[in-house]
Amino acid sequence: MNILACDTSTETMRIFLAIGDEENPFIQFGSRLLDIDGMHSEHLVVQMQQLLADFKLTFREMDLLACTAGPGSFTGLRIGMSALKGISLAGGIPLVSIPTMDVLAHTVGFFPGAIVPVIDARKHRFYSTVFADGRRQSPDLDCDGAEVGKLLEGSEMALVTGPDAKAFSTQITGYTGKLVVDTQRWRDVGPALIELGLRKYKEKGADDIGTGPTYVRRSDAEVALQQKIERMRHEQHND
Repeated sequence: MNILACDTSTETMRIFLAIGDEENPFIQFGSRLLDIDGMHSEHLVVQMQQLLADFKLTFREMDLLACTAGPGSFTGLRIGMSALKGISLAGGIPLVSIPTMDVLAHTVGFFPGAIVPVIDARKHRFYSTVFADGRRQSPDLDCDGAEVGKLLEGSEMALVTGPDAKAFSTQITGYTGKLVVDTQRWRDVGPALIELGLRKYKEKGADDIGTGPTYVRRSDAEVALQQKIERMRHEQHND
């Protein structure tokens, strides 16, 4: 079974290829990590083709495609999912998307306490949630440290992980347990993304073609449009 996956939820692009069978999907494994400052549209498809070429494979020989669904970079998520949808439609290959926070948490699933995956959401906010005993304690959040501190109540120990773990850990307040910060900024999330993608496909099948990225926050364009509508309504009311 050949599985191609990508993560474009941050400014760093990550691509993964797993070649195996039902019992072991990782008989062969390849990956690429490129710190491209969010320029996914210029590099994603080319880098996927090059990774496949390293194993003498093509897109049409893939059995499953997987990507992170968000939250994360609005543009990055759209580009990643759009590229895989195009490959999926052209080759009749099933596609599944996995929440970014689930992938980050699954990568450090060996940790015995609560897990706090996190990505910088800009504007002094972060995308995060809390996993305890293998279960989510909340939906994906656009939050600050105080909100996560409340969710950690009752956990003796917690691990903050993800590319922005260090920055976020200093903002967590109200938590009295032992807080551990993951010092490995770019963990290899490929195995986690592929494992979760394969599990979802076996249990639920491929995503519907209309499935899109998960946005916890409205985009700047949506906010600007809403503000414009409100101003127009205010002006009409005053007239």
